[in-house]
Amino acid sequence: MKYLPKIFLTAAIAAFVIGASELGENVFFYMGRPVGAIFFVLFMIFQFLQTETALYDHQQKAGNASTPLAYSRPVIASAPRPGNGQIPAGVPA
Repeated sequence: MKYLPKIFLTAAIAAFVIGASELGENVFFYMGRPVGAIFFVLFMIFQFLQTETALYDHQQKAGNASTPLAYSRPVIASAPRPGNGQIPAGVPA
């Protein structure tokens, strides 16, 4: 995700330059400005959402880091104490 906004900005600038140049009567030269605008809008969207995605990634890493710890410890059940009228498990009656 670090390089994608830079690629969009580079493509936007290149498309604007191609669209601004009047090198020939080709359809591709007329499409340069709209394509450049689309890539520039994509670049701006990535810039606005950069902090939100970083926060989301941080929350996901924090959530995933705590989950394995909760299940990695074996749960040891305490044996019931005899003497209060209960029969311990595994002892024939």
